[in-house]
Amino acid sequence: MDVLGLRSEPVPKIGLGIVRHYNGLEPGSQFDVLSDIYPTGLSMWLIEAGILHEAAQDGDACWRISITRSGSPGQGTIPGLHHVVAKADGTIFTCERGERVARIDGKSGKVEAVNTVGKKTSHLAVQAEGEHLYISDFLDNALIAVRTDDMTVAHRWPAPGGPQLPIVTKDGIVAVTGPGGGTLTIVRPKEEGAEVQTIEVGSCPHDPEVSADGKIIYVPCAGDGVVAKVDLSNGQELARIPVGDGPTHMARHPDGDRFYVANSFSGDVTCFSEDGEVLARAASGPWAHAISITPNGQKLYVANFYDNTLAIFDPENLDRLAILPTEAYPHGLDISPDGRFVVVTGFSSEYLRIHDAASGVELHRTEVGGGSSHTAFLPDGKTAVVACSVADHLAFVDLETGACSKQVGL
Repeated sequence: MDVLGLRSEPVPKIGLGIVRHYNGLEPGSQFDVLSDIYPTGLSMWLIEAGILHEAAQDGDACWRISITRSGSPGQGTIPGLHHVVAKADGTIFTCERGERVARIDGKSGKVEAVNTVGKKTSHLAVQAEGEHLYISDFLDNALIAVRTDDMTVAHRWPAPGGPQLPIVTKDGIVAVTGPGGGTLTIVRPKEEGAEVQTIEVGSCPHDPEVSADGKIIYVPCAGDGVVAKVDLSNGQELARIPVGDGPTHMARHPDGDRFYVANSFSGDVTCFSEDGEVLARAASGPWAHAISITPNGQKLYVANFYDNTLAIFDPENLDRLAILPTEAYPHGLDISPDGRFVVVTGFSSEYLRIHDAASGVELHRTEVGGGSSHTAFLPDGKTAVVACSVADHLAFVDLETGACSKQVGL
Protein backbone atom coordinates (compact mmCIF):
# COMPACT_ATOMS: atom_id res chain seq x y z
CA MET A 1 0.00 0.00 0.00
CA ASP A 2 1.21 3.48 -0.95
CA VAL A 3 1.58 5.51 2.27
CA LEU A 4 2.04 9.27 2.47
CA GLY A 5 3.45 10.39 5.82
CA LEU A 6 2.30 13.86 6.88
CA ARG A 7 2.52 13.67 10.66
CA SER A 8 3.41 16.84 12.59
CA GLU A 9 2.24 18.96 9.67
CA PRO A 10 -0.41 21.74 9.78
CA VAL A 11 -3.66 21.51 7.81
CA PRO A 12 -2.51 23.53 4.76
CA LYS A 13 0.53 21.30 4.21
CA ILE A 14 -1.52 18.15 4.75
CA GLY A 15 -4.20 19.26 2.31
CA LEU A 16 -1.76 20.38 -0.35
CA GLY A 17 0.33 17.25 0.11
CA ILE A 18 -2.70 15.01 -0.33
CA VAL A 19 -3.94 16.87 -3.41
CA ARG A 20 -0.50 16.86 -5.04
CA HIS A 21 -0.08 13.12 -4.46
CA TYR A 22 -3.69 12.41 -5.50
CA ASN A 23 -3.42 14.31 -8.78
CA GLY A 24 -0.26 12.41 -9.72
CA LEU A 25 -1.97 9.00 -9.55
CA GLU A 26 -4.02 7.07 -12.06
CA PRO A 27 -7.79 6.74 -11.51
CA GLY A 28 -8.57 3.83 -9.20
CA SER A 29 -5.26 4.05 -7.35
CA GLN A 30 -5.35 3.89 -3.56
CA PHE A 31 -3.09 5.27 -0.87
CA ASP A 32 -3.10 6.00 2.85
CA VAL A 33 -2.17 9.23 4.58
CA LEU A 34 -0.77 9.28 8.11
CA SER A 35 -1.57 12.45 10.02
CA ASP A 36 -1.69 13.57 13.64
CA ILE A 37 -4.88 15.51 12.96
CA TYR A 38 -8.09 15.22 10.97
CA PRO A 39 -9.95 18.50 11.69
CA THR A 40 -13.12 19.80 10.08
CA GLY A 41 -11.21 22.06 7.71
CA LEU A 42 -9.26 19.15 6.26
CA SER A 43 -12.33 16.93 5.99
CA MET A 44 -14.27 19.64 4.15
CA TRP A 45 -11.27 20.35 1.92
CA LEU A 46 -11.24 16.73 0.77
CA ILE A 47 -15.02 16.55 0.34
CA GLU A 48 -15.07 19.69 -1.80
CA ALA A 49 -12.17 18.34 -3.85
CA GLY A 50 -14.14 15.16 -4.51
CA ILE A 51 -11.38 13.08 -2.93
CA LEU A 52 -13.05 9.88 -1.74
CA HIS A 53 -11.67 8.89 1.63
CA GLU A 54 -12.29 7.27 4.99
CA ALA A 55 -10.52 8.28 8.19
CA ALA A 56 -9.90 6.31 11.37
CA GLN A 57 -7.50 6.59 14.28
CA ASP A 58 -4.77 3.99 14.67
CA GLY A 59 -3.73 2.72 18.09
CA ASP A 60 -1.05 5.39 18.56
CA ALA A 61 -3.62 8.18 18.03
CA CYS A 62 -2.39 8.72 14.48
CA TRP A 63 -5.08 9.28 11.86
CA ARG A 64 -5.02 6.97 8.84
CA ILE A 65 -6.86 8.52 5.89
CA SER A 66 -7.54 5.96 3.15
CA ILE A 67 -8.02 7.56 -0.27
CA THR A 68 -9.15 6.34 -3.69
CA ARG A 69 -8.27 8.34 -6.81
CA SER A 70 -11.38 9.21 -8.84
CA GLY A 71 -11.60 9.90 -12.56
CA SER A 72 -10.44 13.51 -12.42
CA PRO A 73 -7.94 15.63 -10.50
CA GLY A 74 -9.08 17.20 -7.26
CA GLN A 75 -11.75 19.84 -7.74
CA GLY A 76 -10.29 23.24 -6.92
CA THR A 77 -6.93 22.41 -8.49
CA ILE A 78 -8.24 22.78 -12.05
CA PRO A 79 -8.01 26.38 -13.33
CA GLY A 80 -10.78 26.01 -15.92
CA LEU A 81 -14.26 27.58 -15.99
CA HIS A 82 -16.08 26.58 -12.81
CA HIS A 83 -19.04 28.77 -11.89
CA VAL A 84 -21.69 30.35 -14.09
CA VAL A 85 -24.64 32.68 -13.43
CA ALA A 86 -27.25 34.40 -15.60
CA LYS A 87 -29.14 37.69 -15.59
CA ALA A 88 -32.82 38.02 -16.48
CA ASP A 89 -31.96 39.18 -20.01
CA GLY A 90 -30.02 35.98 -20.73
CA THR A 91 -26.54 37.42 -20.28
CA ILE A 92 -24.16 34.78 -18.94
CA PHE A 93 -21.21 35.37 -16.62
CA THR A 94 -18.53 32.85 -15.81
CA CYS A 95 -15.16 32.73 -14.12
CA GLU A 96 -12.11 30.54 -14.02
CA ARG A 97 -10.59 29.19 -10.87
CA GLY A 98 -7.92 31.65 -11.80
CA GLU A 99 -7.76 35.28 -12.84
CA ARG A 100 -10.38 35.86 -15.51
CA VAL A 101 -14.10 36.56 -15.59
CA ALA A 102 -16.20 36.79 -18.75
CA ARG A 103 -19.53 38.02 -20.10
CA ILE A 104 -21.20 35.88 -22.77
CA ASP A 105 -24.30 36.44 -24.88
CA GLY A 106 -26.57 33.58 -23.89
CA LYS A 107 -28.45 33.46 -27.18
CA SER A 108 -25.47 33.30 -29.54
CA GLY A 109 -22.81 31.97 -27.22
CA LYS A 110 -20.50 34.81 -28.26
CA VAL A 111 -17.87 35.84 -25.72
CA GLU A 112 -18.45 39.58 -25.41
CA ALA A 113 -15.87 40.58 -22.81
CA VAL A 114 -13.08 39.00 -20.77
CA ASN A 115 -11.16 40.68 -17.98
CA THR A 116 -8.47 39.75 -15.48
CA VAL A 117 -9.81 40.73 -12.07
CA GLY A 118 -8.26 38.54 -9.35
CA LYS A 119 -5.63 36.04 -8.31
CA LYS A 120 -7.78 32.94 -7.93
CA THR A 121 -11.46 33.59 -8.33
CA SER A 122 -14.01 31.01 -7.37
CA HIS A 123 -17.76 31.73 -7.45
CA LEU A 124 -20.11 34.47 -8.62
CA ALA A 125 -23.32 36.19 -7.59
CA VAL A 126 -25.49 38.58 -9.57
CA GLN A 127 -28.92 40.16 -9.20
CA ALA A 128 -31.37 39.35 -11.97
CA GLU A 129 -31.23 42.96 -13.18
CA GLY A 130 -28.22 44.18 -11.23
CA GLU A 131 -25.42 46.42 -12.44
CA HIS A 132 -22.63 44.51 -10.70
CA LEU A 133 -21.26 41.00 -10.70
CA TYR A 134 -19.77 39.86 -7.40
CA ILE A 135 -16.78 37.53 -7.37
CA SER A 136 -14.90 35.89 -4.52
CA ASP A 137 -11.12 35.69 -4.70
CA PHE A 138 -10.05 33.17 -2.10
CA LEU A 139 -6.32 33.58 -2.75
CA ASP A 140 -6.41 37.37 -2.37
CA ASN A 141 -9.01 37.30 0.46
CA ALA A 142 -11.21 39.73 -1.43
CA LEU A 143 -14.75 40.25 -2.64
CA ILE A 144 -14.77 41.97 -6.02
CA ALA A 145 -17.57 43.96 -7.68
CA VAL A 146 -17.36 44.08 -11.48
CA ARG A 147 -19.50 46.31 -13.69
CA THR A 148 -21.64 44.08 -15.89
CA ASP A 149 -21.64 46.53 -18.82
CA ASP A 150 -17.88 46.72 -19.40
CA MET A 151 -16.52 44.06 -16.97
CA THR A 152 -14.20 46.50 -15.23
CA VAL A 153 -13.59 46.36 -11.48
CA ALA A 154 -15.79 48.80 -9.57
CA HIS A 155 -14.89 47.81 -6.01
CA ARG A 156 -12.61 45.46 -4.15
CA TRP A 157 -13.36 44.77 -0.49
CA PRO A 158 -11.34 42.73 2.04
CA ALA A 159 -12.96 39.39 2.88
CA PRO A 160 -10.69 37.22 5.07
CA GLY A 161 -10.68 33.46 5.40
CA GLY A 162 -10.45 32.38 1.77
CA PRO A 163 -13.91 33.48 0.56
CA GLN A 164 -15.64 31.29 -1.99
CA LEU A 165 -19.46 31.51 -2.06
CA PRO A 166 -20.90 35.04 -2.36
CA ILE A 167 -24.61 35.79 -2.13
CA VAL A 168 -26.47 39.03 -2.94
CA THR A 169 -29.89 40.05 -1.62
CA LYS A 170 -32.62 41.83 -3.57
CA ASP A 171 -31.59 45.03 -1.78
CA GLY A 172 -27.98 44.70 -2.93
CA ILE A 173 -26.39 43.54 0.33
CA VAL A 174 -23.55 41.15 -0.49
CA ALA A 175 -22.20 38.54 1.90
CA VAL A 176 -19.53 35.86 1.69
CA THR A 177 -18.19 33.31 4.14
CA GLY A 178 -14.51 32.81 4.93
CA PRO A 179 -14.15 29.11 5.80
CA GLY A 180 -10.48 29.43 6.65
CA GLY A 181 -11.13 32.03 9.33
CA GLY A 182 -14.65 31.22 10.50
CA THR A 183 -15.92 34.57 9.24
CA LEU A 184 -18.79 36.21 7.41
CA THR A 185 -18.13 39.43 5.50
CA ILE A 186 -21.13 41.70 4.82
CA VAL A 187 -21.04 44.60 2.33
CA ARG A 188 -23.93 47.05 2.64
CA PRO A 189 -24.42 49.57 -0.19
CA LYS A 190 -24.57 53.24 0.79
CA GLU A 191 -25.22 56.43 -1.17
CA GLU A 192 -21.48 56.86 -1.35
CA GLY A 193 -19.36 53.72 -1.22
CA ALA A 194 -20.27 50.79 1.00
CA GLU A 195 -20.08 49.66 4.60
CA VAL A 196 -17.99 46.53 5.09
CA GLN A 197 -18.25 44.38 8.21
CA THR A 198 -16.56 41.07 9.02
CA ILE A 199 -17.81 39.00 11.94
CA GLU A 200 -16.93 35.61 13.38
CA VAL A 201 -19.69 33.04 12.90
CA GLY A 202 -18.11 29.66 13.65
CA SER A 203 -15.89 26.89 12.40
CA CYS A 204 -15.71 26.32 8.64
CA PRO A 205 -18.74 28.34 7.45
CA HIS A 206 -19.94 27.31 4.02
CA ASP A 207 -22.81 28.25 1.68
CA PRO A 208 -25.37 30.64 3.29
CA GLU A 209 -29.01 31.35 2.50
CA VAL A 210 -31.03 34.52 3.10
CA SER A 211 -34.57 34.98 4.35
CA ALA A 212 -37.35 35.79 1.90
CA ASP A 213 -37.27 39.48 2.88
CA GLY A 214 -33.46 39.62 2.53
CA LYS A 215 -32.92 40.83 6.08
CA ILE A 216 -31.53 37.69 7.73
CA ILE A 217 -28.72 35.38 6.62
CA TYR A 218 -28.41 31.78 7.76
CA VAL A 219 -24.84 30.48 7.74
CA PRO A 220 -24.09 26.74 8.00
CA CYS A 221 -20.95 26.20 10.10
CA ALA A 222 -19.69 22.72 9.27
CA GLY A 223 -17.24 22.53 12.14
CA ASP A 224 -19.79 23.45 14.81
CA GLY A 225 -22.81 21.52 13.56
CA VAL A 226 -24.94 24.67 13.66
CA VAL A 227 -26.51 27.27 11.41
CA ALA A 228 -25.78 30.80 12.60
CA LYS A 229 -28.69 33.23 12.19
CA VAL A 230 -27.37 36.75 11.56
CA ASP A 231 -29.05 40.14 11.09
CA LEU A 232 -27.65 41.55 7.84
CA SER A 233 -28.30 45.14 8.89
CA ASN A 234 -25.84 45.09 11.78
CA GLY A 235 -24.09 41.71 11.84
CA GLN A 236 -25.69 40.71 15.14
CA GLU A 237 -25.93 36.97 15.70
CA LEU A 238 -29.52 36.15 16.63
CA ALA A 239 -29.32 32.38 17.16
CA ARG A 240 -27.22 29.26 16.72
CA ILE A 241 -29.35 26.40 15.45
CA PRO A 242 -28.07 22.82 16.00
CA VAL A 243 -28.79 20.93 12.77
CA GLY A 244 -26.40 17.98 12.43
CA ASP A 245 -22.81 17.07 11.71
CA GLY A 246 -21.15 19.10 8.97
CA PRO A 247 -23.85 21.45 7.62
CA THR A 248 -22.76 22.82 4.25
CA HIS A 249 -25.36 23.89 1.64
CA MET A 250 -28.87 25.23 2.18
CA ALA A 251 -32.19 25.78 0.43
CA ARG A 252 -35.13 28.00 1.38
CA HIS A 253 -38.70 26.79 0.95
CA PRO A 254 -40.61 28.93 -1.61
CA ASP A 255 -43.03 29.93 1.15
CA GLY A 256 -40.07 31.42 3.01
CA ASP A 257 -40.99 29.86 6.35
CA ARG A 258 -38.61 26.88 6.31
CA PHE A 259 -35.00 26.11 5.50
CA TYR A 260 -33.21 22.90 4.61
CA VAL A 261 -29.56 22.13 5.20
CA ALA A 262 -27.46 19.18 4.01
CA ASN A 263 -25.16 17.77 6.69
CA SER A 264 -22.15 16.31 4.91
CA PHE A 265 -20.47 14.50 7.81
CA SER A 266 -23.62 12.79 9.13
CA GLY A 267 -25.10 12.26 5.66
CA ASP A 268 -28.54 13.66 6.40
CA VAL A 269 -30.75 16.70 5.83
CA THR A 270 -32.45 18.91 8.42
CA CYS A 271 -35.48 21.18 8.09
CA PHE A 272 -35.88 24.11 10.48
CA SER A 273 -38.16 27.13 10.82
CA GLU A 274 -37.21 30.80 10.47
CA ASP A 275 -37.13 30.96 14.25
CA GLY A 276 -34.69 28.04 14.47
CA GLU A 277 -37.02 25.24 15.51
CA VAL A 278 -35.88 21.93 14.05
CA LEU A 279 -38.91 20.44 12.30
CA ALA A 280 -37.51 17.25 10.76
CA ARG A 281 -34.31 15.38 10.01
CA ALA A 282 -33.77 12.41 7.68
CA ALA A 283 -31.01 10.28 6.21
CA SER A 284 -29.89 11.24 2.72
CA GLY A 285 -26.60 9.52 1.91
CA PRO A 286 -22.86 9.77 2.62
CA TRP A 287 -21.46 13.26 2.11
CA ALA A 288 -24.88 14.84 1.54
CA HIS A 289 -23.94 18.20 0.12
CA ALA A 290 -25.58 20.09 -2.75
CA ILE A 291 -29.29 20.76 -2.13
CA SER A 292 -32.14 22.38 -4.04
CA ILE A 293 -35.93 22.65 -3.84
CA THR A 294 -38.41 22.98 -6.70
CA PRO A 295 -40.07 26.41 -7.13
CA ASN A 296 -43.46 24.93 -6.20
CA GLY A 297 -42.03 23.44 -3.00
CA GLN A 298 -43.08 19.88 -3.84
CA LYS A 299 -39.69 18.15 -4.16
CA LEU A 300 -36.37 18.53 -2.35
CA TYR A 301 -33.23 17.16 -3.99
CA VAL A 302 -29.89 16.37 -2.32
CA ALA A 303 -26.70 15.21 -4.05
CA ASN A 304 -24.66 12.71 -2.01
CA PHE A 305 -21.04 13.08 -3.02
CA TYR A 306 -19.55 9.91 -1.60
CA ASP A 307 -21.74 7.27 -3.25
CA ASN A 308 -22.78 9.29 -6.33
CA THR A 309 -26.50 9.36 -5.64
CA LEU A 310 -29.38 11.81 -5.74
CA ALA A 311 -31.91 11.68 -2.91
CA ILE A 312 -35.45 12.98 -3.40
CA PHE A 313 -37.54 14.11 -0.42
CA ASP A 314 -41.02 15.28 0.36
CA PRO A 315 -40.25 18.75 1.79
CA GLU A 316 -43.26 18.62 4.11
CA ASN A 317 -41.99 15.79 6.29
CA LEU A 318 -38.62 14.81 4.79
CA ASP A 319 -39.87 11.40 3.76
CA ARG A 320 -37.20 10.11 1.37
CA LEU A 321 -38.98 9.21 -1.84
CA ALA A 322 -36.15 7.87 -3.98
CA ILE A 323 -32.41 7.36 -4.36
CA LEU A 324 -31.12 7.65 -7.92
CA PRO A 325 -27.65 7.15 -9.45
CA THR A 326 -25.63 10.13 -10.67
CA GLU A 327 -22.38 10.62 -12.50
CA ALA A 328 -19.19 10.45 -10.44
CA TYR A 329 -18.96 13.37 -7.98
CA PRO A 330 -22.28 15.23 -8.54
CA HIS A 331 -20.79 18.62 -7.68
CA GLY A 332 -23.64 20.73 -9.06
CA LEU A 333 -27.39 20.38 -8.44
CA ASP A 334 -29.59 23.04 -10.04
CA ILE A 335 -33.30 23.28 -10.84
CA SER A 336 -34.53 25.34 -13.79
CA PRO A 337 -36.46 28.50 -12.81
CA ASP A 338 -39.66 27.13 -14.36
CA GLY A 339 -39.37 24.08 -12.11
CA ARG A 340 -39.36 21.52 -14.93
CA PHE A 341 -35.82 20.18 -14.92
CA VAL A 342 -33.11 19.13 -12.48
CA VAL A 343 -29.53 19.23 -13.76
CA VAL A 344 -27.02 17.09 -11.84
CA THR A 345 -23.44 17.52 -12.99
CA GLY A 346 -20.59 15.03 -12.67
CA PHE A 347 -17.19 16.54 -12.01
CA SER A 348 -15.37 13.21 -12.41
CA SER A 349 -17.25 12.37 -15.60
CA GLU A 350 -17.73 13.57 -19.14
CA TYR A 351 -21.50 13.52 -18.63
CA LEU A 352 -24.31 15.09 -16.65
CA ARG A 353 -27.89 13.93 -16.06
CA ILE A 354 -31.19 15.73 -16.52
CA HIS A 355 -34.24 14.74 -14.49
CA ASP A 356 -37.90 15.62 -14.60
CA ALA A 357 -38.26 17.77 -11.47
CA ALA A 358 -41.82 16.68 -10.67
CA SER A 359 -41.21 12.94 -10.79
CA GLY A 360 -37.44 12.58 -10.48
CA VAL A 361 -37.35 10.42 -13.61
CA GLU A 362 -34.07 10.63 -15.49
CA LEU A 363 -34.70 12.13 -18.93
CA HIS A 364 -31.24 12.44 -20.45
CA ARG A 365 -27.61 11.55 -19.92
CA THR A 366 -25.66 14.14 -21.88
CA GLU A 367 -21.99 14.34 -22.76
CA VAL A 368 -20.75 17.86 -22.01
CA GLY A 369 -17.04 17.55 -21.25
CA GLY A 370 -14.90 16.83 -18.22
CA GLY A 371 -15.46 18.48 -14.87
CA SER A 372 -19.07 19.66 -15.16
CA SER A 373 -19.57 21.85 -12.10
CA HIS A 374 -22.34 24.47 -12.01
CA THR A 375 -25.34 25.35 -14.16
CA ALA A 376 -27.20 28.53 -15.13
CA PHE A 377 -30.40 28.77 -17.17
CA LEU A 378 -31.44 31.00 -20.06
CA PRO A 379 -34.83 32.76 -20.00
CA ASP A 380 -36.11 30.57 -22.86
CA GLY A 381 -36.82 27.94 -20.19
CA LYS A 382 -35.15 25.12 -22.03
CA THR A 383 -31.42 25.93 -22.22
CA ALA A 384 -28.89 25.14 -19.53
CA VAL A 385 -25.37 26.56 -19.57
CA VAL A 386 -22.89 24.34 -17.74
CA ALA A 387 -19.37 25.22 -16.66
CA CYS A 388 -16.98 22.32 -17.25
CA SER A 389 -13.79 22.91 -15.29
CA VAL A 390 -11.60 20.14 -16.67
CA ALA A 391 -12.61 20.71 -20.30
CA ASP A 392 -12.46 24.48 -19.63
CA HIS A 393 -15.57 25.47 -21.55
CA LEU A 394 -19.27 26.19 -21.19
CA ALA A 395 -21.65 23.60 -22.56
CA PHE A 396 -25.05 24.75 -23.87
CA VAL A 397 -27.63 22.00 -23.33
CA ASP A 398 -31.20 21.72 -24.59
CA LEU A 399 -33.09 20.48 -21.54
CA GLU A 400 -35.97 19.08 -23.56
CA THR A 401 -33.88 16.97 -25.95
CA GLY A 402 -30.71 16.55 -23.91
CA ALA A 403 -28.59 17.68 -26.86
CA CYS A 404 -25.41 19.67 -26.26
CA SER A 405 -25.71 22.33 -28.95
CA LYS A 406 -22.35 24.06 -28.50
CA GLN A 407 -19.29 24.44 -26.35
CA VAL A 408 -17.80 27.87 -25.68
CA GLY A 409 -14.38 28.59 -24.25
CA LEU A 410 -12.56 31.80 -23.50
